[in-house]
Amino acid sequence: MAEKKDMMTAEVEDVTSATETPEVKNEIQTINPNNILHLSKPLRNGNEELIFDWDKITGYNLIACERAAKKKDPSIMVPSLSQSYQAMVAGLAANVRYDDICGMGAKDFSAACLMAQNFLLGNAET
Repeated sequence: MAEKKDMMTAEVEDVTSATETPEVKNEIQTINPNNILHLSKPLRNGNEELIFDWDKITGYNLIACERAAKKKDPSIMVPSLSQSYQAMVAGLAANVRYDDICGMGAKDFSAACLMAQNFLLGNAET
């Protein structure tokens, strides 16, 4: 197994050494201020705001979040209205863990869930 891994590493090194250095492009990404949630209390990792990137979420992501939310709460009938589902989607969009979203204070948690709900129901200004 180690020999196979070494061969794979060697192949990667060969490919990277044979290719030219990629050209660096300076791209500026604008962030919609409506996608930023300023937290009243920082997260455990020190973040004082959450930046939601709704464009990175796929249908596969939403289906996976729905399944996970229904495992936690089988009584969910309309996932878009479930705070468990909204928190999972919000965590995915903000690139933080579900537990980080749920561990926020009620004000911040509700705001994050509302932003996710607006996205899910098509009311978000992304």
